[in-house]
Amino acid sequence: MVDIGIKKLHRWLWPVNCLLCGVRVPARGDLCLACERALPRPAWACRRCAANDAVREIDDAVCGECQKHPPAFVDTQAAFRYATPLDKLIQDLKYHGRLDLSRVLGGYLARHLLSLTGPRPDLIVPVPLHPSRLRSRGYNQSLEIARFVARALELPIDVKNTRRIRATAPQTELPRERRRKNVRGAFQAGDAFSGCSVAVVDDVMTSGHTVQALAQSLLEAGAREVRVWVVARA
Repeated sequence: MVDIGIKKLHRWLWPVNCLLCGVRVPARGDLCLACERALPRPAWACRRCAANDAVREIDDAVCGECQKHPPAFVDTQAAFRYATPLDKLIQDLKYHGRLDLSRVLGGYLARHLLSLTGPRPDLIVPVPLHPSRLRSRGYNQSLEIARFVARALELPIDVKNTRRIRATAPQTELPRERRRKNVRGAFQAGDAFSGCSVAVVDDVMTSGHTVQALAQSLLEAGAREVRVWVVARA
């Protein structure tokens, strides 16, 4: 029984087939070389909101939208663009119970962050789910990703001092113009963040309204600054 358990654990941690196309990969590999190369990595993006192609060929540039309406967060880091074939991995984690993919996606995000220079935040806050959504899904995919990021960067995770206090409709089901109102006032943060630099972790950033609402609540609670770390930017 112990041997069977070890074998299952080994397969969970180190799959031997590509997670996207199914071909054999080297030990401890997740994707074959072709699928690895096909992952949609960003090119030029706004350093504030990470909007893809919002700026062109200018390092450290800020897009026009962020200049006109600066977000509550000071920086966004996205490991990928939200596109094929990465979207399948994120959807399988988020909607199909593939918790093993949190290690893969969290690992990619962690490697991206480790390649950067500059100061790190004091702690990580995964975007919280409302209790009703957490009960129906059974887990928070943002927290599962954040666990691997926190371990790699040796940072603490705070899951006790932020709450989602309104059961909002899924942002993906709403038109862009309704998303801001949908999450306005949806989060509440405690005073444990006073004076802290905080990194908010999520799986995907689309319109940015969810992380904006959470960042505002953290700043109102006394956080010094808020950064956003996501696996993918749509």
